[in-house]
Amino acid sequence: VHCGIAPERFAPVALPQGPHLVAIGRFAPQKGFALLIEALAQVPEVRLSLVGDGELRSQIAAAVAAHGLRDRVDFLGWQDEAGVTRALADATALVLPSFAEGLPVVIMEAMAMGRPVIATAIAGVPELVTPETGWLVPAGDAGALAEAMATLAATPPARLAEMGTAARARVLDRHDIDREAARLAALFGET
Repeated sequence: VHCGIAPERFAPVALPQGPHLVAIGRFAPQKGFALLIEALAQVPEVRLSLVGDGELRSQIAAAVAAHGLRDRVDFLGWQDEAGVTRALADATALVLPSFAEGLPVVIMEAMAMGRPVIATAIAGVPELVTPETGWLVPAGDAGALAEAMATLAATPPARLAEMGTAARARVLDRHDIDREAARLAALFGET
């Protein structure tokens, strides 16, 4: 039985123009945001929105300034579910540069909205992110992360839309909350 999401709360949305990534999470060391800024500096055609806040905010803001990225990085702060949904809708893809995760719900939400994902190949992430749905990179490798972002930027919009469709199908096949709740109820019924 997997963690589930409600498909109707994360309906697919058409992809916006231009390579625009969103990263969502606490600004904590294990989330890899400092590495993300280092990688973004290598890919001039990509914009980034950061949703979240935390202990490393000032360090991340300083890295953005040091790399001359203020015109390409937006700090959106903490957001409620509606704000996260808006940020995902405004982005071409989700980027998750974490060093430690389980299977992040934000990946499920992004995929349900038809967004490809760039993520580190850690823990449960490779269960959802495949070459059909996005790009996996080694944790801690800014060069590989930059390369994945550049590949996304060079990918034709029609292909990105296909990846988004595949992402939605994959997450709903594995993480539909109604189906997962029914499985759990059946297991409780057996005891």
